[in-house]
Amino acid sequence: MSLLLRNAEVLFNDPVSVGLYHMGLRCPEIAARIQPGQFLMVRVLETLDPLLRRPFAVHRVYSNDPPTSFEILYRVVGRGTRILAEVLPRTSLSLLGPLGSGFRPPDQDGFMLMIAGGIGIAPLPFLAETLVESGLRGPYVLWFGGKSAGDLVCVEHFQNLGFAVELATEDGSAGRKGLVTQHLEKWMSRQAERPTMVYSCGPHPMQRQVAELVRQLGVKSQLSMEALMACGVGTCLSCSLRCRPPDRGQDLYYANVCQEGPVLLGEDIVWE
Repeated sequence: MSLLLRNAEVLFNDPVSVGLYHMGLRCPEIAARIQPGQFLMVRVLETLDPLLRRPFAVHRVYSNDPPTSFEILYRVVGRGTRILAEVLPRTSLSLLGPLGSGFRPPDQDGFMLMIAGGIGIAPLPFLAETLVESGLRGPYVLWFGGKSAGDLVCVEHFQNLGFAVELATEDGSAGRKGLVTQHLEKWMSRQAERPTMVYSCGPHPMQRQVAELVRQLGVKSQLSMEALMACGVGTCLSCSLRCRPPDRGQDLYYANVCQEGPVLLGEDIVWE
């Protein structure tokens, strides 16, 4: 499906925690095409300064029939996102998308496990809503980790969808104290049922540990990989990631996260 270059109206742009914002955007054509796990390249100003667009996962798509609007969740980390945080409702933003390869539904019903680290929660509500609305019964579990309690946003939304939610923070201000992967391994060892599919998004070190854990369990995983992107369409090669070929041949290759990803099978990524 071809990508679109469209202007979108900003519906809201509100803080949800310190340094975290969610923005509603109205663009019916993109809303009708976007799939869970795909992303958009957003121009934060109408001018060419900053020159480069910024990539953002789609957080939710509002369930109109047909859908017309969607939401992104972002953290202020640099000049581009600082500018974005000042954007007012009714402003028009230029969007390029939908981009990349998103999450795929599992082949069968069963235990669905989602894992998020910090802003890695961004693409998972859209996925969660899509799986639940498709009729898959689960059970559903979310493990969500952050540096502190302020990082753990939209927890209630997952609970309302029927998810059991387990939390971890590095400073112990919410849930268990420590990294989410430290507690996840112990928790998984106590479960009578193995997940049908593991979906995960977060920092590279977390993703590596998730991939290793599910490999040991013999479970499939789909990992949404974070990467620096200058173009979003495979031209600049700034987001290349070493992978095994889909046909399981011997020659490794470099996949562009913006095209083959951002969602990749954990078993295909070369972590060394």
